[in-house]
Amino acid sequence: MKRKSIAILLGAIVLCGALAYAFTPYSIAPQSGQIEIWRVGRITGNAEYEDVTAQVDLEQLTKLTAACKALRLPFYQQSYSLDTVQYEIDAYYEERPLHFVLGQNSFVYESTPWIHHLHDAQTLIDALDAMLPT
Repeated sequence: MKRKSIAILLGAIVLCGALAYAFTPYSIAPQSGQIEIWRVGRITGNAEYEDVTAQVDLEQLTKLTAACKALRLPFYQQSYSLDTVQYEIDAYYEERPLHFVLGQNSFVYESTPWIHHLHDAQTLIDALDAMLPT
């Protein structure tokens, strides 16, 4: 009976640890030296895309994306509406493409359809708003 109780306790500890790990945000691209932002786009009225890369401080944006965290569990999302998007950031991290979508429902992905919801996207949105004229 004692072994069964210990086995149940160990199983519960492992399960709780796995759940805690799965729901703890992680750094998407923690090494800012490995991030190369190559395009920043702003979505204006009528879902029009405007390339604003030349107007943005890429060094500051690189530091902010390095500090950004996302939920570990991926979610399935096949498409999204540009009406809910404010900015898109295209980058490479360790030579792998990363795509940040910032807006009403902010997320990041390496390849679709699996996305990771951003934990602190408002910091990126506020920084981009401050860098760009309205």
